[in-house]
Amino acid sequence: MAYNEYSIEVKPQSKVVEIRFASTITLDIIEDVLNRLKGYVAENYQIKMIGYINKQSNYLRAFMLALSLFGNENRVIFENKARFKRAERRLMRGKVRELRDEGYNVKQISERLNIPLKTIYRWLKD
Repeated sequence: MAYNEYSIEVKPQSKVVEIRFASTITLDIIEDVLNRLKGYVAENYQIKMIGYINKQSNYLRAFMLALSLFGNENRVIFENKARFKRAERRLMRGKVRELRDEGYNVKQISERLNIPLKTIYRWLKD
């Protein structure tokens, strides 16, 4: 199943439901996901959430609270797509700008810092 903000992949053999978030997680998205996962939670599936995840987010805490009401909070796995923590990202962005100012092209910066091209373009655009 695919939606604009996320996609759901059900793996019946391993009893896992993977949710891949394409954008920032909002309360509306969490509500929609919970509604779609009711049956899987009842069937004791493990929930794997993949995206740019901040576990301290009020929305994710609300999601975990909802699952805990059914005793299922221990079946949730978070996989954060972010390669760098906030401070590391700030340093890497600085390095990207320095290399760009020194005349390196985007491909050279990507190879030198081992950062995807798409990320380099996004950071330079900001």
